[in-house]
Amino acid sequence: MKISKLFAITLQTKNRLIFFIVASIYNLLLGLYLKDFLVLSQTLMVFYLLSVLPSLFLVVEIKSIVMRIAVYISLILVACMNIIYAIYCRRVFPFLALISLVIVFMYFIVFNSNKGKDRLLIKIFVLVSSAVILFLLFSAYIFVYKQEDVFLTNGQATLWDTKTAEIADEICTDCNTDEEKVKAIYEWMIHNFEYDYEYNPVIQYFNIHKTLRTHKGVCYDFAHLFASICRSHNIPCFVVDGDKRENVQYHHTWNRVYFNGSWWNVDITFDTIQIQNKDELYGFREINNAYLLDKEYYITKIY
Repeated sequence: MKISKLFAITLQTKNRLIFFIVASIYNLLLGLYLKDFLVLSQTLMVFYLLSVLPSLFLVVEIKSIVMRIAVYISLILVACMNIIYAIYCRRVFPFLALISLVIVFMYFIVFNSNKGKDRLLIKIFVLVSSAVILFLLFSAYIFVYKQEDVFLTNGQATLWDTKTAEIADEICTDCNTDEEKVKAIYEWMIHNFEYDYEYNPVIQYFNIHKTLRTHKGVCYDFAHLFASICRSHNIPCFVVDGDKRENVQYHHTWNRVYFNGSWWNVDITFDTIQIQNKDELYGFREINNAYLLDKEYYITKIY
């Protein structure tokens, strides 16, 4: 073997290992950042694994065009699912996961220049890894679009962690029934939070840490926080988005929660403002079902 060719192979192997190490360190740091969420959210765990597994393609040297195509297809599908998840569920995490995919993409596009035949074990490794990624993609699709008990789901637009669960336990310490828990959560929120009139987001998404830290937010934040705490106690709770019938430019978000055999409308944002103004509260208003039309708003989404 020529010295120049041996040098090229050695250099490419070093590049591959460097990219693998960088991707692994990034995913480790991302996992540490998300650890309190990953414990409670199966949805987020699936998407985190979709960030980690593609980096395994850097473990082996892939030479054949067919195997590279399999890798590219896997990476593209994962990227598309992350973007769909980010848009549909208003989550920022998928964009963080895309960084790991970019690292893998960069290696294969810029540095993986060797061509030839792959060993059987490498083919099996690539195909098995691709199959696992496809299974996770199917699971991600189920979590995003086909989740049946979405009113209890942790990981879509509503996301909570172990610290949130601890807060929920403290709020509901002396409560025995779901009704007592729901009303305790409601009272805690309307007396401890205030509407943030200066909030002007470019992209609106629910950041539970920020909402709990500042005790401020808009209707979107309050509705998802209320849903998070209720769901953490296994109490069915929907978040509802709507446009005001008299002015469709006015958007609002509230909740529909289930207890005592009935669904109830509750508007945390409205009552938070009413408490400050010492006006009449909206409270809890019983409805026939969770998907009932609203007289004041055109409902755009129930989730």
